[in-house]
Amino acid sequence: MARLKEKIPAQEAAIQALREKVCGTDHFIALAKRYTDIQELTPELLRLFIRKIVVHEKDVKWSKHARQAVEIHYNDIGYMGTALDETQGMAEPA
Repeated sequence: MARLKEKIPAQEAAIQALREKVCGTDHFIALAKRYTDIQELTPELLRLFIRKIVVHEKDVKWSKHARQAVEIHYNDIGYMGTALDETQGMAEPA
């Protein structure tokens, strides 16, 4: 019984985090539905949808063809990750 009482606050925090993520996702989708026919990428649109862009160093310095990881962190939903991240073992940022 004591174990269950210890786990309750952690589970409530996890539930609250999920609720916030769902709310953020709903807001992002509502914005995306308003802007379905984007003809030009403007600074205003970037600020509306993107919180930050993280560009990592290349695997091989001074190479023109080396891969370079780029993370796009969206407003309301955060970093989504890619299948490439999983295959290369990149840790998903918080």
